[in-house]
Parts: sequence; structure tokens; C-alpha cells
Amino acid sequence: MHLPRLKIGKHESRFPVIQAGMGVRIGNSGLAAAAIKHGAFGVIASVGLGDIEKSKTDYVAESNRVLVEEIDRVRELVGDEGPLGVNVMVALSNYAETVRAAVDAGVDFIISGAGLPTRLPEYVGDSDIGLIPVISGGRALEVVIKAWRRKYGRAPAAVIVEGPRCGGHLGFSLEELDRAETRSLAILFAEVAAVLNKYDCDIPMIAAGEVASRADLERVLAIGYSGVQIGTRFIVAEEAGIDEKSKQVFIDAKGSDVVVIKSPVGLPVRVLKTPLVERVLDGGREKFSCPYRCLRSCNPAKVPFCIAKALLATWRGDVENGLYMTGCNIESVKSIEPLGKFFESLEEGVSG
Repeated sequence: MHLPRLKIGKHESRFPVIQAGMGVRIGNSGLAAAAIKHGAFGVIASVGLGDIEKSKTDYVAESNRVLVEEIDRVRELVGDEGPLGVNVMVALSNYAETVRAAVDAGVDFIISGAGLPTRLPEYVGDSDIGLIPVISGGRALEVVIKAWRRKYGRAPAAVIVEGPRCGGHLGFSLEELDRAETRSLAILFAEVAAVLNKYDCDIPMIAAGEVASRADLERVLAIGYSGVQIGTRFIVAEEAGIDEKSKQVFIDAKGSDVVVIKSPVGLPVRVLKTPLVERVLDGGREKFSCPYRCLRSCNPAKVPFCIAKALLATWRGDVENGLYMTGCNIESVKSIEPLGKFFESLEEGVSG
């Protein structure tokens, strides 16, 4: 199979790949720039970028300041060719401010999930930036399309379809996750395509979930998707922004280490069974204070752990207290290597 180029709006990449925006500080400017350099859509994860101490007194301003610095750094590394985007979770308390900062900084597209981004066009104003919702089925996409058309006269530039075997936060019930075969990427494709046809919306559909090789990519393209979003396979890239001790946790993990727990975001989240997760599964509650209030849906008095604190521990390499989000295909992660090595494996048979 010849791999097609991926075109979203006026932006195009050599390979049909979007690098997932993995927070906190995994999907940073270094990883996004490397993705763009090697022929993919690069993405900065907007959450958790700010200086830890400065964020305690002005979380919104500090988050925006460092986000703009990260965007500028990518442009310095790869120029203005792009395509560069930002991933902004709907669940963030500073959602609107982050979207506006990304637009002002000149990114090419915004990816938004962890909730339905029904108000996203409101925060981008008249900008023609590409808006890409993350959904987990046809019903969710229909809600988004109807809201955007009725209130803002806008349509998505593309849609990312996350399957039930993705890593991180999941838009499925625990029952659906237990029967993942009933919500496969092939089934979701048919659902989402039907909605797009209903609203005469001709946009790329991007699949997310268990893509770690050229063979996986070809399998998804054969279903009918225009491209893929890849997260887990890129977690241990040299350019990914976490400590090598944390990268080694991913490398050493087995499929049996992957579990789903409830996140402070309010959604199921797929993670590795590390010491923090084992304590949570045993009914424990971590001691923490909350100086940020980074999530609208989080009640610090009730949740068992602070997700910001846990992901910052992952960034530092604090294995005892870190939270390690992953897809089901964790065993595809074998060694720390430059991101370019993955894209070299796609070189043969690229069209255009």
C-alpha cells in the first residue's frame, strides 16, 4: 500500500500521521518539532506547561506564557511550514484562555477532547484556524456539528475518532471498555461516516488507538480513515519531554500492567499499574493541596489523587508517585530512540 499524504484544510503532511498531544510535558515543543520535521502534524499538549511555583499564584497567565514560548520554539526549530497544533482539553478550567492564546500565537489547528468542545468556535472568533474535535462515536460528533453550525456557522476541519483501546482519558463507559470489540475502529468509522454524510461534511477522519507500526497504519487506512493519531508509540522518543526513568517504566511494562481507573477529570483513564495506581486501586487517597484548580470537574476534597501532581511526578521520573497513561499496545514500546526512526519505517511506498 502506498501511504497517502494527510491534508487538513490548507495544511498538508508527508505522512498521514498526527502526533498525539500528550500532557504533562510529554508532547512539548521538542516532540512537536520533531514530528513536523519528519513529515507529520506536530502537536503541543497545552496542559501543565507552566512553572510550578509561578502557577500557584497565577495559573492562567503562567500557562499561557509558557504555551506561547513552546509554540515560538517550534517555529524556531522548523520554521513556519507547520503544520503545528495545540491540544486543549475541554475539562481545563482555563479552556477559553488557552484556546485564545494558541490562536493569537498563530498555530495552524486546535485539537480538543476530554469533553465535547461545543463552544470551541466561540473562543477562536474570526480566525480560520482548523478545529478538530476528538470524539468516540457518531452521537458525540453529531452534537458537536449541530452546535457549531447553529451557533457559529462553522464545521470541523477534521475529526479524530478515538477507539476504546486508546491511552489516556476515554470517552466510553466501563461496560463498553470491557467489550471493546463492540466499539472497534471499524464500527466507529461507519457511525462517524454516516453522521458526516448526513450533514454533507467532507472532512478527514483520523483514527486513534493501537497504531505503532506501518502495518497498523495500513490496517486503519484500509478501513477508510484518512490518517492516524499516535501517542503510546511516541512516549519514549528521545524528543519526548519526560525523564528517562519514566521512559523506562513504559519500556519495561507488559500488557498485563495496563488498567483503567477513574480520573479526577471524571472520565475513565487507561494507565499502567504503578505504585500510585496500586494505592488508588486499594482504596487509598493521596495527600495533596490544590493551588491550581486546573480542572473544572475536579473536587479536591473527594478525588483520590491530584492528576497534575501525579503527571508532574512522571515528568520528573518519580516512579513511586507518577501516573503513566498508555494505550493497550504498550508492548510496542521497546526502546528510547529518535522519533525519526519510526518515520524511516514508513518511507517505502509513500505517495506524492
